Amino acid sequence: MPRVTFLHPEGKSGEVSEGLSLLEVAEKLGFPLNHDCGGNASCTTCRVDVIAGEENLSDIDFDEQDLLDREALTESYHRLGCQARVLGDVIVQVPEEKFGESEVEKSA
Repeated sequence: MPRVTFLHPEGKSGEVSEGLSLLEVAEKLGFPLNHDCGGNASCTTCRVDVIAGEENLSDIDFDEQDLLDREALTESYHRLGCQARVLGDVIVQVPEEKFGESEVEKSA
């Protein structure tokens, strides 16, 4: 089973079934990855940066690439969590500015 790691102060890691989207993996691991559009590839709040294992994610389709291009996220390591499907081990970083208010900030 592939191992997925979310790098973030509140990040999670675990083994998951192949074929799940990174968003589905986050939900299974209990990591609250933002997804304002409900995972429909119409926003970029679930965007992640692939640190390792880019080749272990599904290919970028037209809709994902179009949205990334419109947001000037043109590097190959930019992926939408709702669209990228896990095929093997992968490590992704969740940009904190996209993550929103953390639990630490809420309790401060």
